[in-house]
Amino acid sequence: MKIGSGDCGELTFLDSLAIIGFCVGLQNLDLNLAQEDLDNQTQELDARLKAVVDDIHRHLKAQDAKIDMILEALK
Repeated sequence: MKIGSGDCGELTFLDSLAIIGFCVGLQNLDLNLAQEDLDNQTQELDARLKAVVDDIHRHLKAQDAKIDMILEALK
């Protein structure tokens, strides 16, 4: 039974690198999933923040219009 890619089935340097890379990939799998969750949460928070900022902007714009009307009435 040949396991490696060497002439007689022995493990070569490239086989060792492939195995190490696979192990590192498995160890990073949780980190990658956590990063994806973090990215999703960041996008959700960005959308909420934009909605709140837009609401504040509308409120301030309405206040500016009211202040302008008061100033005109005082003149």
